[in-house]
Amino acid sequence: MRFYIFSFILHLIFIFCVFDFSKKDIKTLDKNVVVYLNELEIKGKGEPAPIKNTKEETKEQKQIKKVKQKKEIKNEIKKSNKTDKKITKNKPLNSLNGFVQDGKGNYIGDEKTSQGIGYRIKREIDPLYPEMAKKMGFKDEVVIHTKFLVGLDGKIEEIIFLDNFNKYGFRKEVEKSLKKWEFEPIIYQGKNIKMYFYKNFRFNIK
Repeated sequence: MRFYIFSFILHLIFIFCVFDFSKKDIKTLDKNVVVYLNELEIKGKGEPAPIKNTKEETKEQKQIKKVKQKKEIKNEIKKSNKTDKKITKNKPLNSLNGFVQDGKGNYIGDEKTSQGIGYRIKREIDPLYPEMAKKMGFKDEVVIHTKFLVGLDGKIEEIIFLDNFNKYGFRKEVEKSLKKWEFEPIIYQGKNIKMYFYKNFRFNIK
């Protein structure tokens, strides 16, 4: 009986020692534990390094690029403006600026846009009411709209009709009369020029 009691007490002592020893081992091991968080090695009590956000960096880079591009564009505009100013300063002043050239070195003006140009008609003949219209019994009032070019010698070089009325010979009568017209040569700022004129010819039976 004593033997059993003694062995029981020894077993208790052994179990207590083993349990206490395991605790000590665990505590000692805790001091040297290495922990891995987000592929970062942290030892002891150190704090993990902050993770950089690649998206935020790309946004910042884009903004920087946009600002650089805007500055480059502004610089290019300034350079182009400076070059344009230099060109305009170096250009010779053309006394007939705004006139069109006919390919032969002659300047052509337009009565509607070229104001302040003096001219004189030497000969002006009104067209007659066409005989064709009278024979057809047409007696209405007709207005023919024309544009004609006065040449360097003052004679009519070109006739353009600006309306769609081409019946009963009214246009032929206008052509006959305009070909007989004659202007004095038109001089503008010391140069002989051609000029387009506009006229409406009104036909009435008297």
